[in-house]
Amino acid sequence: MRKKEKQKYFMEKIHQIYNDKNLKLSKSCRKEILDQYKDLSNNKTNINYASYKLYPYLRDALYDNKDSKLLGDFLKIILKYRWKAYFAMILPTKF
Repeated sequence: MRKKEKQKYFMEKIHQIYNDKNLKLSKSCRKEILDQYKDLSNNKTNINYASYKLYPYLRDALYDNKDSKLLGDFLKIILKYRWKAYFAMILPTKF
């Protein structure tokens, strides 16, 4: 997949999670999902950094929604992209 296709797929998954009424999401989790969705749609961030920001919230949400396949699958996607944000933060620093 190309970059725009990946971003579109990522945003669709965020949209599905945010609008799923069966998921028990905290207010802070919903706010962060909404903020990252807005930033992605306005091209203010990329999926790597959005994954980095969303990971702690969705990890905690998965504890409350252990049977959610949608949330579990999306967390796997986030883990795939999140490491790139770590490298982007670490590599510019001097050793």
